[in-house]
Amino acid sequence: MHAHASPGRSPARAIAALLRKRALALVDRSTGRLRAVVALERERFLLWLPVAFGAGISIYFALPAEPPRLFALVSFAIASAALLCAVAWRHRPALAFPMLLLACLFAGPGAARLRTELVAAPVLTRPAIVSLEGRVVLVEPRGSQVRLLLDELAIAGLPPERTPARVRLTTRSRQPIEPGMRLRLRARLAPPSGPGWPGGYDYARTAFFEQVGGTGYAVGEPTVTSPAATSSATETIARVRRAITLAAREHIPGEAGGVAVALLTGLRADIPDRVWREMQASGLSHILAISGLHLSLVAGTVFLLARALFAAIPSVVLRIPARKPAAIVASIAAFCGMLIAGSPVPAQRAFVMLAIALFALVVDRRPFSMRLVALAATVVLILQPESVVSVSFQMSFAAVIALVAWFEHRPEAAEASADAPRSERGLGRRVIDYVRLVLVTTLLASLATLPFAAFHFQRVPTYGALANLLGVPLTAFWIMPTGLFAILLQPLGLEAPAYALMGVGVRSLIALARAASSLPHASIALAAWPDVALVLCVAGGLWLAIWQQPWRWLGLLLVATGVIAGLLARPPDLLVSPWLDQVAVRLDGGVMALRERVPDRFLRQQWQAAMLADTVVALPPRDRPGERLSCDAMGCVLDRGAGARVALVFVAGALAEDCARADLVITALRAVGCAGRAKLLDGRELERSGGLAVWFDGNGLRLDTVAARRGARPWARSGD
Repeated sequence: MHAHASPGRSPARAIAALLRKRALALVDRSTGRLRAVVALERERFLLWLPVAFGAGISIYFALPAEPPRLFALVSFAIASAALLCAVAWRHRPALAFPMLLLACLFAGPGAARLRTELVAAPVLTRPAIVSLEGRVVLVEPRGSQVRLLLDELAIAGLPPERTPARVRLTTRSRQPIEPGMRLRLRARLAPPSGPGWPGGYDYARTAFFEQVGGTGYAVGEPTVTSPAATSSATETIARVRRAITLAAREHIPGEAGGVAVALLTGLRADIPDRVWREMQASGLSHILAISGLHLSLVAGTVFLLARALFAAIPSVVLRIPARKPAAIVASIAAFCGMLIAGSPVPAQRAFVMLAIALFALVVDRRPFSMRLVALAATVVLILQPESVVSVSFQMSFAAVIALVAWFEHRPEAAEASADAPRSERGLGRRVIDYVRLVLVTTLLASLATLPFAAFHFQRVPTYGALANLLGVPLTAFWIMPTGLFAILLQPLGLEAPAYALMGVGVRSLIALARAASSLPHASIALAAWPDVALVLCVAGGLWLAIWQQPWRWLGLLLVATGVIAGLLARPPDLLVSPWLDQVAVRLDGGVMALRERVPDRFLRQQWQAAMLADTVVALPPRDRPGERLSCDAMGCVLDRGAGARVALVFVAGALAEDCARADLVITALRAVGCAGRAKLLDGRELERSGGLAVWFDGNGLRLDTVAARRGARPWARSGD
């Protein structure tokens, strides 16, 4: 038997051996190709370190509760251990690089927790009318009002340890108020507001890191207790900004004056709401933010002028290239521009990137590369870790990374054309090249920032690329240069003509935004994207931009998955404020039915955007029988089928009946119970929720609350 079976098994063994040999050869080839690709990408490994650092910071902000102080020490300890391992294995990149990534990943949460500890300041716990005294830090015109930022506060009834470091308030004072003055006034102050609905913008978090512990408005006329002094550099800069603001408003009347002030000083409170909406719908709102575009224009203009000046001095140009001292002068100009703009976070980030790029010119390095972008991001995140969750950081770096990646991968023919001497290209060819460059870069920047616009604003401009094709050159070659010359001529009293020319350019920009926003389907409204959609888009975009070998195209799969996840999101069907003062129901046809016991225009706008509503009607709506919504003086009932019946109870008399027939009962009444099967959210739970959103789906009801989204964090303890 055995002798006869052996010949039968030999072919099987031979086939198995052959298959094993081919499999091993395939694995060897695949491993070899992977090693070759990894070797080619080795120089790009370090670009992932700031990504890991930012990811660690993002993890900190995603935590459901504030970690203890020991958390930072543990994070830094793990990061230090991983860094020591990386140093020890520095000759083994396969081990050293993962350790560096691990070090940055754990350093991120520690840095964010440390930053939170350093900026922590008292926050008001409830609204109140108080008497206070403080020093004016910032003055922003706002139509007939003035918005003030005060520090060095003394608030009647509050001990120093519970007094906010800063408050922001508006006043209708008719007397001139200058930075550095000390004021005494009565004001209604409240804690900085949190999100208006789960997933909305959390101003309280922004205010926490700005150390603003209260916002409100003045009651009556402020009293100046001390005039402005000249001892503080900060106050001097604030007065310079104030002088520029007053001059711009004097020479550029109307809505164009508010836009001009925003472009020159970063003070945007005086821009009319209508202009804001038109700029956003047209995709031109980024021009109003003092960021990379503005500082680049200031630095670029000064660089060109300084380079021409130094090139005309033989004693300079014979020793060093004129671009080097010109880069230093341009850096100083950019720094001054940042100070005049009030040093907002986007301007600080832009200055860091510009300073690094100009320094690269001084030391004969490429001024724009992905390594410089990574270095700038690292510096910004170390100084201000909270920037990673801000829309300005995300959109500005997304645009810059996309543009740098394109310049790294652009076709050789286009590069040769761009680098060709001007004498070899006629005027028509130069114009075509410029239009093509502006169009391509605008499209790239628009595509790179589109996921962030959808996530943060729930609106994507349709004609943004075309509007920017005209708006960016208009700003770059007309508005900002004339504004810069106006500032330089202002000490001599000769600024009027320059401001007049700037006004013409600003009015043209507003007209462009108005025309683009009035086109059919000028912007697309989207439901708020889930966090996972943005994470996938960011991961895919970075994979596509950082790597240089063909495997980078796998990033498109991640981006596509993120976009699909975002497009599948649905707007909420029901929104409820913490005290049932406002209730909104989403109806068919882009209509929001709203009940307001206490009118709140800002909350109304947030809810309208969240529900993708073009029209707002009163709740209950008339002549809409198909909505299965019934209301009376005692409450409202939304019946969307089995498992999806929601009752809003306004008076106690309706509670028993609604508890018996509804799946969810919401009421502002306290200390009540439900005898039926319904889930009850009474006044106490509703107040603790911070606001409620409800979705009707095939499985019944899905609930989300503001409190659950925010977590137990320092900026969420104000009781708002």
